[in-house]
Amino acid sequence: MDDLNIYLKRFLQDLTVRQVEDVEGPEKRASVAVVIRLRPAFVSSPSSDASEMKYASLHRRSSRKEPYGKCLAGDIQDAFEQPWVEDATAEVLFIKRASRVGDRWTGHVALPGGRRDRSDEGDEVTAVRECMEEVGLDLTSEDALFCGALPQRVIITNWGQKPLMVLCPYVFLWTKEGIPEFKLEAAEVAAAFWIPIHSLLEDKHRTEHPVDVSDRMASSTSQLLKPFFNVLLGPMYFSAVQLKPEEVSQSIASITAARESADSEVTAGKEQRMGDLMLWGITNAVLADMLDFLPPFNFVESFQYPYFRGWDFRSLIWVLSCGYRRARQEDLMEYKFSDVIGMRTASDGRNLQNSREARISIIDHLMKGYYVFVRRAAYATITFRIAVFGIIIYYLTRIS
Repeated sequence: MDDLNIYLKRFLQDLTVRQVEDVEGPEKRASVAVVIRLRPAFVSSPSSDASEMKYASLHRRSSRKEPYGKCLAGDIQDAFEQPWVEDATAEVLFIKRASRVGDRWTGHVALPGGRRDRSDEGDEVTAVRECMEEVGLDLTSEDALFCGALPQRVIITNWGQKPLMVLCPYVFLWTKEGIPEFKLEAAEVAAAFWIPIHSLLEDKHRTEHPVDVSDRMASSTSQLLKPFFNVLLGPMYFSAVQLKPEEVSQSIASITAARESADSEVTAGKEQRMGDLMLWGITNAVLADMLDFLPPFNFVESFQYPYFRGWDFRSLIWVLSCGYRRARQEDLMEYKFSDVIGMRTASDGRNLQNSREARISIIDHLMKGYYVFVRRAAYATITFRIAVFGIIIYYLTRIS
């Protein structure tokens, strides 16, 4: 078993005993499922009845008496000791959201999940229900282990000014060689695919994702000013990981739309071109709380604060946020050496207190107060550029 799978096993075992702290935020709540599978290096030959009986009781020390109860660390140990796991590749399930008018996350790469219904008895129930509805994967199956939760976070829009909902991520491990065929909800999901965890950690896949954020500036004034802000500031660039799935399951609606587009090359049942698939934003922040504890242990260190490319804006935001970023860097170093089974422990536990208390969401912690400086720098930059433009126009009219 390679180092990545060893540390992944330790991390998942740690989740089974890690407390989850409910964060304060809006009443609206949503959950996502981080589904991990171990894809075998090759398809094993049909096993004998005796062999099937031998492994039929694996990873069932907890007996799954509660459909939404966490498994035991021993269950995860048993799952990773299965013979076919030795050379298996750990992968994470992603979806590409369907394109819908009015959806702030339209077309984004995401994790299966959605808002909590009143009938849901808990946030973990929401994650399981949404995964079943969106991709047809039953996480209450005996082939799935509920490992635990990653840190909750408050989703905030309009550059940190408007709390939207509390997001609760839950981690599941699929323990069988095979996996059921996806059944995608076309109204919500355009495609589903697996990405190897090692590719998420490789430097060559890290990039920047440009996003039009003019609506965040205009929302506090008037949407009529959106083109104005877009011209003056341009796109904002976010840390991202480019995803390159080997296989993609598309919804019927997505395949039909692709066939009608002259720019797409699609064969039945398999995607050839879907444009850039980028892991960024909220989903990137969710997975960072797991990926940073896997070798080479530098996922969060590669994170870059969002920025605009204009030299004046970048210089101003650097000056304004210098002290803030330095303090957050110290917190990051403390976080990296928090206790995980088999890994180093923090020397004084300033953030975590002890090995079993809830962790913070590290990228959310880094970004918590950053947008205050972004807003200040943005308005100052706009004022500066308007002033420069006005001066140029003034002298041009004088010359003419």
